[in-house]
Amino acid sequence: MKKKLIMATVTLLGLLILVGCGSNKLSGDYTGTVKFLFMESKSTLTFKGDTVTEKQDDKITSKGTYKIKDNQLQFNLDDTNVTADLSKDRKSFTLKSSEGLSGIASGTKFTKEEK
Repeated sequence: MKKKLIMATVTLLGLLILVGCGSNKLSGDYTGTVKFLFMESKSTLTFKGDTVTEKQDDKITSKGTYKIKDNQLQFNLDDTNVTADLSKDRKSFTLKSSEGLSGIASGTKFTKEEK
């Protein structure tokens, strides 16, 4: 009986640890350079909890939420929906598609800033 109780406790702790490791959240700043014709613009996306904030020239330009499913990052910034391919180590992502004028940013790679 004592062995079963110990095994049940170890199993439960193991499951809790595994669930915590499989988090579908990003955190920190990811920076990319958007190129259009002869112009370049640096953009920073900050992820915290389930929110994402876009900054350009240290000014907040838009806010939204995001989700991750099967290494696909999907987020909305104001009224714009964006899809990106997330790297396995989650240290970078590449914009795959977006709506409207934001479509010019497709193919832009964002990399996590290490602090």
